[in-house]
Amino acid sequence: MSEKTEKKRDWIIRCAHSVFALKGYRCVTMKDIVEASSISRGGLYLYFSSVEEVFLAVLDKEEKRTDEDFANEQLQTASNVEMLLWFLKAQKKEILQKKGSLLTAKYEYAFACRENKKSSPLQKEMKKASLVLQKLLERGIESGEFVCFDSVREAENMMLAIEGMKVLACTTGIGEKKVDSEFLYMMQRIVPEEI
Repeated sequence: MSEKTEKKRDWIIRCAHSVFALKGYRCVTMKDIVEASSISRGGLYLYFSSVEEVFLAVLDKEEKRTDEDFANEQLQTASNVEMLLWFLKAQKKEILQKKGSLLTAKYEYAFACRENKKSSPLQKEMKKASLVLQKLLERGIESGEFVCFDSVREAENMMLAIEGMKVLACTTGIGEKKVDSEFLYMMQRIVPEEI
C-alpha cells in the first residue's frame, strides 16, 4: 500500500472514529462516514466495503495504539504494582470518558455479532485484557508485590468488574468516586499491606 493510500485510509478511520463515538454502531451509515471524511462515496468504497469493515478498522487502530502505550519504555521498567495502576488508570479513563468514547458502539456491535453468531471484538478485547492482567499478577506474585491464590480467576474477576463499570457508564452512569472505590478494592485484594 502506497504512503498516500495509507494516509487516506488512516484519515477515513480517524473520521469514522468520531462518527462511531457520536452515533454508536447501529445508526452509522456509509453516508455518515463519507460526510465526516469529506471523501466521495466511490472513494470510500475503494478502501472499505461496509460500515462493519470500517468499524473493525477503527477498533484495530485503537487496539494497536493501546498496545503501543503498554509497550512504552517507561512502563517496561516499572514495578508490577505501577503497571497495574497504569492499566487501571487507562480503564478508568475509558469508563469515564464522555466524548470520543467507542463504548456504546462496541456494545452495539457485540449484540449484532451475537445475533449473527460471529465472534465479537469485545470478547477478544476482554480475553486479551484478562491475559495481560493474569501475566502481570503472576509476575507480581513471583516478585512478592502481589498476593493471590488464583491469578487466572482474579484477572477474570477484575475484568468482569471493569466491564460492568463500562456497561454502567453507557447506561445509567457511574461516578469517578465509585470507579476509584472499586479499583481500590481490587488493589486491596492483591497488594500486601506492607507495600
